[in-house]
This record gives sequence, C-alpha cells and structure tokens, in this order.
Amino acid sequence: MTDESERPQGATQPKKRLLRPEIQALRAIAVATVVIFHYWPDLITGGYIGVDVFFAISGFLITGHLVREVDNSGRVSLPGFWARRARRILPAALLVLLFCAVATFLIVPLNLWDQFFREIQASTLYIENWSLASQAVDYLGSENRPSPVQHYWSLSVEEQFYIVWPVLILIAMLVVRKGSALLRRRSITAMLLLLTAASLAYSIVHTANDPAAAFFVTPTRVWEFGAGGVLALLSVGSGRPALRAAVSWLGIAMILVAAFSYSSGTPFPGVAAVLPIAGTLAVIWAGSPDLWWSPLHWMRLRGTQWVGDISYSIYLWHWPLLILTPFLLLTQLGTPVKLGLLALTVLLAALSKRFVEDPLRSGPLLASHRPRRSFGYVLVGTGTVLLVTFAAMAVLSDRKSSDSLATAQLLASGERCLGAAARDPENQPCVNPKLRLTVAPSPLDLNKLATETLRPKSCPRPIRGYPNIDRICDFGVPSGRAKEHLAIVGDSHSGHWRKALMEAANQRGWNVLATSLLGCPFNAVTRPRPGIDTNNCIAWKKAIPGWLAKQPKLDTLIVAQLSQPFRSKSQFEADVAGYQKIWRTLPRSIKKIIVLRDNPRAGKETNDCIERAINDRRPAGEVCALPRKRVLDGYPDAAAAAARRLKDRNVGVVDLTPFFCDAKLCYPVIGGLLVLSDLSHYTPSFNGTLTPYLLREIDRGGWLRR
Repeated sequence: MTDESERPQGATQPKKRLLRPEIQALRAIAVATVVIFHYWPDLITGGYIGVDVFFAISGFLITGHLVREVDNSGRVSLPGFWARRARRILPAALLVLLFCAVATFLIVPLNLWDQFFREIQASTLYIENWSLASQAVDYLGSENRPSPVQHYWSLSVEEQFYIVWPVLILIAMLVVRKGSALLRRRSITAMLLLLTAASLAYSIVHTANDPAAAFFVTPTRVWEFGAGGVLALLSVGSGRPALRAAVSWLGIAMILVAAFSYSSGTPFPGVAAVLPIAGTLAVIWAGSPDLWWSPLHWMRLRGTQWVGDISYSIYLWHWPLLILTPFLLLTQLGTPVKLGLLALTVLLAALSKRFVEDPLRSGPLLASHRPRRSFGYVLVGTGTVLLVTFAAMAVLSDRKSSDSLATAQLLASGERCLGAAARDPENQPCVNPKLRLTVAPSPLDLNKLATETLRPKSCPRPIRGYPNIDRICDFGVPSGRAKEHLAIVGDSHSGHWRKALMEAANQRGWNVLATSLLGCPFNAVTRPRPGIDTNNCIAWKKAIPGWLAKQPKLDTLIVAQLSQPFRSKSQFEADVAGYQKIWRTLPRSIKKIIVLRDNPRAGKETNDCIERAINDRRPAGEVCALPRKRVLDGYPDAAAAAARRLKDRNVGVVDLTPFFCDAKLCYPVIGGLLVLSDLSHYTPSFNGTLTPYLLREIDRGGWLRR
C-alpha cells in the first residue's frame, strides 16, 4: 500500500523520485475497488482483491529496492530499511489508530469496548490479521461486530513482510557471500521462487480447508509479495511497445474481472487470488508504453496519479469513518451520508499526506538523522496509542466489577417479578417498579457472558473418554438415587439451558447427562459454519446413539438447538426430515423426546440500544423491543416433533415463547434481567429464572414423574 523512497539514508533533501505512472494507477484502482466494496458491497462484490494488488506492488517495489542495495553495496542495512519503512507507514497509521481509540471512548457503547480496544491494540502491534483469524475460527468470535480498525489486518501483513523480507534476502545473500554479484542475485531469486511456490501451495490447501482463517493469516499471502518480488528480478518493460500495451490492458481487465465477478462466497485467497495478482504483474511488467491506444494516457491523468499518491491514507481513513459514523448518528447510513463520508475521507487523506506522511518520511526531523531517532519516535507514538487503550480498558474493568456486584446482589435479593416471572402468563400482571430501569447484568462484558453461557465451567461430575464425545457433564442427583434419568444434547443452545436444568434436576431428583457441540445441531443434515469443524460435528452426531445405548437407565432425551432464518421452504423441510431421520437412529431405550423450542434472537444493535436506554434512564426492555416477526424463525425440530406426535405420543415440545414475546414484540430485558448474552444465547442469570416454568411445561406434557 506504500511506496519505497529511493533516497539514501542520511540525506537531508530527498531526490526527486521518478514515480511510475502505471504503479500509481494500480494503486488508484486498488483503493477504489476496496472503498467501493466496503461502502456499496453490491456494486463491486469482489472489491477486496484491491488489497492483493497492493501486496504485489509492495513485493515488487521493496524487493527491487533491496536488491539494488545489494548490487550497489554488497549488503543490506536492516536498521536503515526498517527506519525508512517506519517513517513511511507508521505516522499516518498511528494517527488513525489514535483517532479510532478516542472516538471509541467518546461515542461507542461500552459493550463493544472490549473488542474494539483489543483490536486497536492488535493493530498497533501489527498482529491484527492473526487476531481476526482467531476470531474467524472461534465460535464465540465469529459474530463479532466490525471494528473501526478491522482493515488494519492488511497493514499487519505488510508490516510482518517488511520485518522478515530483508532478513531473508540478507540470508540468501550471505549463503554465497564470497560469490559474484550475479551469483548473489541468483541466490536471492532461488529463495524467492521457493518461498513463493511454498506459500502459494499452502494458500491453496489452507483456503480449501479453512477459508475463514486463511483469508487473514500471513503464510497464505506471502506468495503475493513474492510474485511481485520475482518480477522485480526480471526484465520489466523490455518488450515491443504494442505487446506491452496489449498486456497492460489485459492485466487491468484481469483485475476488474476479479473485482466484479468474485464475491464473499469465493474461496479466497487460494487459486482465486492468482487472477488479480497476475493482472497486477502484467501491468507492472508492461510499464508505460507510449502508444495512442495504450492505457498510459488515462494513467497519466492528474486525478489518477493524485488518487494513487494518497491511496494509503484513503485506505486508512475510509473504514473508521464508515464504522464509527452510525454510532454518532444513531442510524444506518444511506447513500447521501456515504458520499459525504467519501468526500471527508479524501479530505483527511490529503491533509494527513501533506502534513503527516510527507514531513515525517522525508523531512529533516527524522530523515536526516540515524535510524534510532526514527525508532524512538515510533516507540513514543505506539506507546501513546497503547496508553489510551489501556486507560479505556481500566475504566471498563471498573464498570464491569461494579456491574457484577450489582447483579449478584439483585439475584440474591428475592425481588418480585424478577426475570421470567415478569412475563408468567398465569401471574399477570407482575410489575415491580424497582426493576423498571434495571438491567442485570448490563451488556458491558459480553465476552464473559458468552463464555459462561457456551463454555460453562460448572460441572459437578465431568465424564471424559467416550469416543468422539469429549465433554459430558453429569449433574443433578447421583444416578443411583435418581427418580428419572435424562440426557440433553444439541448445539450451543442445549448448553445455554445448563443453569435451568441443573436447578430443575436438583429440585426433582433427576440425573442428567449433558453433551453439546458448538455449532452442531443434533440433525442428520450438516451445514458448514464459520469456526466449526464439520468432520468433528459429523463424528459427534454419529457417536450419540451408541453413547445413549450404553446408559440403560436413561429413557428421556431433551434436544435443543439454534434455529436460524431459512433461505427457502425446501431447506426448512430438509431440516425437519433431518431431525426425524436422526431420531430414528436412537436406541429403543429412549422412550421420550422433549424438544425445547428455541428462543427469539436479538438484533446486532440491541445491546447498543440497551446501553443508551440505561444512560438515558429509560426502560430498556420496552425501548429496545424488536418485532416478533423479525426475531422468531421457523423451528424445524419443533415441526419434526409435531409431525411425530401423530404417531408417537412420547415426542413433545416445550414452548416458552410467551416468556419472551407478546403478540407483536419480543423483549431483550425482562424483569430487570438481560435475556441474551449475544445474538441468541441466554444469559445464565435469566435462564435460571426459567426453571419453574420449564418444570411446569414438562409436568403438563406428562413426560416425567413429579
């Protein structure tokens, strides 16, 4: 995303750089595709390939610079190189990071602080790509909101490239340090070819196996820099002008075809990235043939060159403005606002280029001194950004502690109408004025809430060692004294019933065995999901019937799983059939199946709304309620149970929807308690208040002894 100054280290005045018009034009194309993709993703569905164009350009320019240094001096000055890179990249990057940190502190709801500030820290340390990769394969993190620094993943990859690349070139040079300049160049070329080929192979394999993480991790992208580096070692722009002009047009066409034909469903990078990378290399190789029909004429346009020149700053500013503005305006962004943000992006990019990037890259403050001064200023800037984030996290930590204490006190208080009791259809109205403005826990620590819900640590008697079923929890009374023996299986939505079922089992003298697998409904149909090992899911489901068959006292199975919006009626019907099919594989010892109908979802902005309501002292449950039609889906497991009920009276459904919704609305805060920890999972606090009503519905169904 950045160019490489050819000015020697220590010079007080920069040489006038000869900017290649085709490279500036490529930068303009790249940043335009990325920005339009982010602002209007339906216009350029594959605009993310602009980042790959930047990577190939960087590989070409940086490798060319390093190899010229080797040819001229026989060595590579690592401190000098890193200092130049730091002066070029970090001033504007740190400025934008500081802006994002301050803006997050001022306008972003506290429920997002933990994620946003951690990503700002990761971006400041240039490991944001690895942070996002870990989120992509983590079920808890896969639904995180976009942060204002999410685009720094690509800068993190570039910075890692800048750190490692000159070291590799230095090693390749030292292997033949006693050889000629030609031999050194050949050694560097061999190293680049080997590394590029290995990275491309890894990218293809990893993208096929784990596309969510492969998009971000550095090893899948190294070959893109390497391809540009290999080109830098070849003869560029040496063909006939007509051939070069044709190749240049072909390269531009390849980039645009990828940008307009790829989509979020395209496995990327992998093989798909070859097209835009090859197009970029073609344009660079062709150079600037001065023919009337070549692309040179539009490449030389002042506007094209200017956009290319400020492309780095445009990239830095466009995303934070897009993500942060809705928090300021409290509304979704329409086209007029987005156009205004684009204008503001260009203005900020021009200003930061003029007053931040250029002076610190080539001005006398840093460029005329030894590298250690540049490194010193980098440490000061980096430390400033990190200090702001740590201060904000300290504020958040204090608020979390106060919130946890208040929640514990409320749950122990025995208040009337607490949680689900406030919506008990048989005890209406149940109103407690003390709870009208209460939200416990408040949505400050969603990561902790989600972890407590989906990965509960409380298991009285953990069981391990059954093949393909890693986590089994035995709770309630011991098996030898139990009146009833039950099991509950399903995805994370069976796990979030743990609190209520533990209390029910202890009250009724049940023994319950629980096993769940995140993102894996107990259904014969298996659909890939982000962060989920599909093969592990299939193996787990196949193991369940055999495991149940080895529990001779167990005769009741409870199933609970996430219900999501279905794309079509046929998909819904396939899931219904899938539940019926997998239930037929259960051992005959399972006499009763109880389906816990899934709960309503929240909206992505629900917790933001709740925080604003708390701050404005308004009743969050009412203010942030969502239309019932929007958050209640079809329930294929319940439909499967209803179909079986005609033939099998031992299959039934527990439906607690009235505890969340009335005829029109569903409420995210009920009886002073926050209902969901994320988009769809109960908070343990609220789930615990469902216990008496869960038991009441089970008693009405006559499935278990009282």
